[in-house]
This record gives sequence, C-alpha cells and structure tokens, in this order.
Amino acid sequence: MPHPIAIIGGNIAGLSAAYHLARKGCPVTVYEHKIWDKPCGGAITVEYAHYLKSEIGIDIHVSDHCIPRIRFYFSRNHYVETKGLFVTISRQHLQQQIISRLEKEPNINIVFKHMTLKDCRLFSAQTVLASGFSGFTRQIIEKEWDNREYAQALKYAGYNKKAPQHPAHVMAFDSSLKGYGWFFCGSNNYFNIGIGGLIKKEIINDKYKEFVRSINDRFSYDICPESSPDAWKIPISLNNWNTPISFYKNGTEFIGTGDAIGLAHPVIAAGIEPAWQSGWLLGESYDRVSHSLDITRYRHLLKKNLQLTSRKPFDIILSRILRLKWIPFKDQQAYILMKLFHKKIIHQIKRYPWFAMVHDGKKETGFTIDT
Repeated sequence: MPHPIAIIGGNIAGLSAAYHLARKGCPVTVYEHKIWDKPCGGAITVEYAHYLKSEIGIDIHVSDHCIPRIRFYFSRNHYVETKGLFVTISRQHLQQQIISRLEKEPNINIVFKHMTLKDCRLFSAQTVLASGFSGFTRQIIEKEWDNREYAQALKYAGYNKKAPQHPAHVMAFDSSLKGYGWFFCGSNNYFNIGIGGLIKKEIINDKYKEFVRSINDRFSYDICPESSPDAWKIPISLNNWNTPISFYKNGTEFIGTGDAIGLAHPVIAAGIEPAWQSGWLLGESYDRVSHSLDITRYRHLLKKNLQLTSRKPFDIILSRILRLKWIPFKDQQAYILMKLFHKKIIHQIKRYPWFAMVHDGKKETGFTIDT
C-alpha cells in the first residue's frame, strides 16, 4: 500500500486532486482549516453543474438557480443580452457538499486543521499545494509570489426586498477597472454583487459603490448592501505552463494547483472550474508504479488543456489588450465586438467550458456535454 499524499487545502482544487488521485488508487489526506464562503461570484457553467451531478453525484439544482439571461454591460449604457450560460452557487455550500461526498471514499481522509510549516511531519515527500492565496502559499513559493499578478475583488451577497420583474445576470466591463463588475441573481431574491480588477486597493472601494448605484439606476434593481463587502485577492498568471508549478521547501516538493499557481481565468477571473481542472490533471499525472506524481506530464497536460479552455489564444490576446493603457475607446470597441461575436463566444464556451475535457488535445476523456 503506497503512503498517502498530503494535500494542503480542502477547497475546489484540493478536493479535486483528492478525488482523482483516490480514483487512481492513491490514498490521500486533505488538510483544511475550515468550511467557508470565499468572496467570489460563485458562477459555474451549466455544463459543469451537470458534470458534478453525473460524475460526483452533487446536485446543484440547475433548474432552481439558472437565470435565462445575461446582460454584458458597457460604457454609455450599452449592453448585449444573451441566453444564460451559468448558474450561481454558494462556495461554502459547494465545498461542504464535495467534502461530504469525498468523506465516504475509502482512500480519502479529510482532517480539519490549520497547517503551518511547523507541521512538516504531516507532509508527504510530494505534497499538493492547494492553499490558494494565503500566507502558507507565500512561504512555499517565496520569490514567485512577487511575480504574480493579483486582482482585487470585493463581494457582497444578500437578498432583494422585492423580486425584479425581468431577472438577469449582469457583467459590466470597465477598462479603467481593468476588470469587471458582476451582479448574479438566484432563487428567492438572492443576489451576489461585486467587482474585481487589476487596480489599487484604495480605488476599488469607490468603484464598488459606483457599480452598485449604476446597476440600480440602469436596470431598476433595489440593491441595498447592509454591510461592507468581503475583500479578497485572486492570483492570475497568463502562461501558467511557463511559470513554476513545483516548489521545494525543507526537503518537501510542493506541487501547485488552482489559485496557488494562478489558474483563475485571465479575463473574468473565473476560478472554480480551472481549479477543478488542475486537480483532475494532477490525478492524470499519478504513476501507479512509482506511486509518485510526474511533474513533466502534469505541466504538459496543463498547457494542452488550458490552451483549449481558460487560456485559449483569444483569452490571452484579450487579456493583454485590457491591460494596455494607451488604446483609446476600449469600452466602445469591446461593446461592438461583443455585439458582433457574442454568439460565437457563447458557442466556444459551451464547446470548451473552463474545466478539463481532454488529455492532450487529441485523446478524448469520454465525457460529453449535452448542450
């Protein structure tokens, strides 16, 4: 019987790694501090929701949470409305559901414990680093921490006092924010509102207040946040396959997944599905003979899969354009492009959602999407 692989972090990336490694016959021990509601939009594609139900047995209740429309909102009150692509979930509820499911697996041991470097006796020779944006991650990746690009994010979740007449998700793009604002609505008047962008912390609070006002004024919502929004940072790397994914610390090799290696989508910072994808690819890199993780294979799979999903050439080019300062009228140009090509963009997202579907761009996994 091989020794268990330790996984530091029991959110999406860590739980995905645990699930897929256990399926390969590798015992794992997951260390997680607590179940909590991460500050994010909590949006996942409908296809991924169906995948979780068919593959893991977790029912997201798509029919209850799916809003049929998305409004892509730009400057000068321009917007493009499309059919719904995703459902919204509570990150805390999703984490709890996956943990409850994996606790039934014989090869998975989940331990609730706050881990530090002093707990080195609990590390395995190869330890999975799934601790996201945290002090623990910073201690492991050291200098690489300063090479990462981080998006500031603010989020508030609550309930409308009255139901909107024509509910629709809103994604508002603002070049001065170098990011976007979101308003996601769900059942029972639930809403999740926030903004994220590559800007300074001092600016984003004013942008958040401005965004709440604009959503109320433009779309006749009645959003009244009763407390300050939750704050978070999201690490983003454009070409993850060219950045370190393996780190040595005190004789232990730490192998990164999810936010620990900056896998959030470079344009909209979607992180749930890329995190699950990285855990799946890590499982695909497990060698049953040597009972170890093949880092070369893991890097290869990351590159091939990310280039098909969240790091398509289109995403990389768009991300670089959004980061440029000197291009005038970016918001108007973005509106025109979305108006012209939104059907093609939606089709591509349906064909290749932001999670793993193929091994190396050629060999199919056997999982198909019902669109």
